[in-house]
Amino acid sequence: MHNLRAREGQWYLHRVSHESFCVINIDEAHRVIDVRDDSGDIDEFDFEEWATMDLEMCLPPSGWVALDLGEEDEDEFEDPPETGAPQRSNPPPTRH
Repeated sequence: MHNLRAREGQWYLHRVSHESFCVINIDEAHRVIDVRDDSGDIDEFDFEEWATMDLEMCLPPSGWVALDLGEEDEDEFEDPPETGAPQRSNPPPTRH
């Protein structure tokens, strides 16, 4: 069994389940480690559980693209506010 210290951004392979995941947050106050698997699912392990896991460091899965949506980026994906006026993709033609 390899007792590896969790590091944010590092990928790990669980030798028993053969699942890989990336540490996305280490919460010292609550003593939990948040992880994201290659499907994007998020899970957490408490420090004691982490210490018993048979892990090894590994590379991200091939084709993995990390998405980091910080709070300032979330506005990009919100729907525009309703104004009541129709939205035009192009300005109206000008007459000469």
